[in-house]
Amino acid sequence: MAARQLAAAFLLSILVPLCEALLPGVPLAGGSHAALAVLPWLVFLPLPGRAHAPEEPAWREALFGACLALPPLCLGAGIDLARGVEPRVLGATAAAAWLVLVLWNGAAECAARSERARSAFALLWFLLLPGASALCFALAWVPLRASTSAPGRAPLFALDPLVWCHRWARAGGLEGLQLTELALALCAALLVFLIMLALRRPGTAEERP
Repeated sequence: MAARQLAAAFLLSILVPLCEALLPGVPLAGGSHAALAVLPWLVFLPLPGRAHAPEEPAWREALFGACLALPPLCLGAGIDLARGVEPRVLGATAAAAWLVLVLWNGAAECAARSERARSAFALLWFLLLPGASALCFALAWVPLRASTSAPGRAPLFALDPLVWCHRWARAGGLEGLQLTELALALCAALLVFLIMLALRRPGTAEERP
């Protein structure tokens, strides 16, 4: 991942608590600071990246990016704890968010080693990140006023980590999250990662002599 993307994600992840520290009379976050801290990383890190040489270790760069997200995430979680959020629920949700970030970032790095995997990841990235987010937004604004908070619909959109994180970031969103949403977000990230590993295995059609 480019250094400018990492810098943008880091600055955005600390922007809200930094602004609130400088302007204490102007609260900017109505919900979880931890969610707002991890959201920019979920936007920037899984972007389909440049091609890498097959011998370059994918996990080194994947973990490097995810570890950079830890300080802002811990800062946001600390602010949430100071505001009275249940520690066990916050800890489980923040840990799951970071694991989702690691899996998506790992999938992006694995996909960059193979043309076939890179094409597949770009499609999955579009469907499960901006595509699902746009669909969620559209369903929330149609004249029938459909809502992602309707029973049975919110867990489906939890496949998109951006939607899941946005729900968590709203005021009272942490209490409204369901265990099924957490499981779906993790399963979606794990599935994408496993698909990328399978597509870049030696012996695929594009790598055979």
